[in-house]
Amino acid sequence: MTKLVLTAFAAVALAAPALAATPLDFTWQGHKIVGTIDNVDGVQIIKGRDLSTKSDFELHVKNGLVQGNFGGIPVSYPVPKRKLAKVTAG
Repeated sequence: MTKLVLTAFAAVALAAPALAATPLDFTWQGHKIVGTIDNVDGVQIIKGRDLSTKSDFELHVKNGLVQGNFGGIPVSYPVPKRKLAKVTAG
């Protein structure tokens, strides 16, 4: 379950613009997520809290790798590849 939530964070990180701290506030598979995404020296930093599990997280995204912690547990995994939806003419 945690890996699925972390995959959602990475997907959000890819979509976030390179501006000052961008707020996060979304629900994904029953998890209410709040926090911020920031860029510091080429590292995308995602900080926040899963309100559903009361778990704090801090993830650093750089060079195709996500590293950090979720609820005090160290995590490290490759940034998931984006899946694009196919649009068909109707």
